[in-house]
Amino acid sequence: MKQIILAMLLMLQVIAVSALNIEIREEELRFGIPEVEMDGIPYVGVDDLSPILKCINKQDRQDQRLYLHIYGETFIFLEDSSYYSYKIDSYNMHYALKRIGSQYFLPRVFLVEHLPMHFAEEVRYENDTLSVKKPVDHSVRRIVIDPGHGGRDPGAIGKVLGVHEKDVNLAVSLKLKALLERELGVTVLMTREDDSFVSLNDRTRFANENKADLFISIHTNASKSRSSQGTETYYLSTAMTSDARAVEALENQVVDLYEGGASARSVYDGLDFILSDLSQTEHLQSSNELASSVQQNIIAGARTYDRGVKQANFYVLRGAFMPSILVELGFISHPEEERLLINEEYQLRLARTIFEGIKRFKYRYDRIRNT
Repeated sequence: MKQIILAMLLMLQVIAVSALNIEIREEELRFGIPEVEMDGIPYVGVDDLSPILKCINKQDRQDQRLYLHIYGETFIFLEDSSYYSYKIDSYNMHYALKRIGSQYFLPRVFLVEHLPMHFAEEVRYENDTLSVKKPVDHSVRRIVIDPGHGGRDPGAIGKVLGVHEKDVNLAVSLKLKALLERELGVTVLMTREDDSFVSLNDRTRFANENKADLFISIHTNASKSRSSQGTETYYLSTAMTSDARAVEALENQVVDLYEGGASARSVYDGLDFILSDLSQTEHLQSSNELASSVQQNIIAGARTYDRGVKQANFYVLRGAFMPSILVELGFISHPEEERLLINEEYQLRLARTIFEGIKRFKYRYDRIRNT
């Protein structure tokens, strides 16, 4: 209760007094960011600043720190302290970083005096206007989700309840889409949003044509053995284990069954050069990191058996010129997992854990790409 009262008192001290004018030089765009007054000192909200300067900010509540990434550099602020770290030095703003609720506020002096000092070419303060060079935004803004199978291709079929993989994949994908749009504010496109058939080649073509930043293919596993269970996440490469080769064969057999067999397979096999093409291989490390982040979060959140991150040569991942992964949610051939996979609460848990994995990857990837 004491903390709530303190927060309310702080909010009463926050009074909108004016606006900080910001100009994007290359585009001749002007913005007015609200300034608020705390104890007589003008402050600017980090959430108001970020969309304009393409800042990436991360809060560490445990250590009471704010990480602000801008123009390829990282500033580290300590809550209620006037000092911040930049590269190997510390600087004094003379006024402390403030937090009200979940919102952080920087003293105006940091923007009009300190930023021009650190970025002499990019930032100038003149004529009551903060004039900045247009930030280049390489962050993850568009994600394609690919619910595996669909239409005449049911995917794997459960041995007890007869559940179709295509239905589970779509249900989890739709829940994941809603989370990404609502909580990360990214654009999410689906290779299918209903029970329709989409060829493997058309799925990655869709991602490329829409200039996706990430490609997430959602699947459900199956095995001849009812004891096989757990979750695994793949990225594109040559299958390294017998289990990975078995899953690769399972997911690629759609070409033989529903896309014309040998003639269609020859088209995909003709794309083997992609594995050595720079436009593809430059994303393999990021795909590995994305797969690891998603796998770790699924295991921690859904408490399913950890089958690890693996490599396989999935047709659906070939030709996707962005970080790409294929998630096997669980084994529809395992009686207990089949029952879980049709449970809406469990589907939401899976979607939430995949979302958390993507979110963690996005923060790191955005920070690196914007350097």
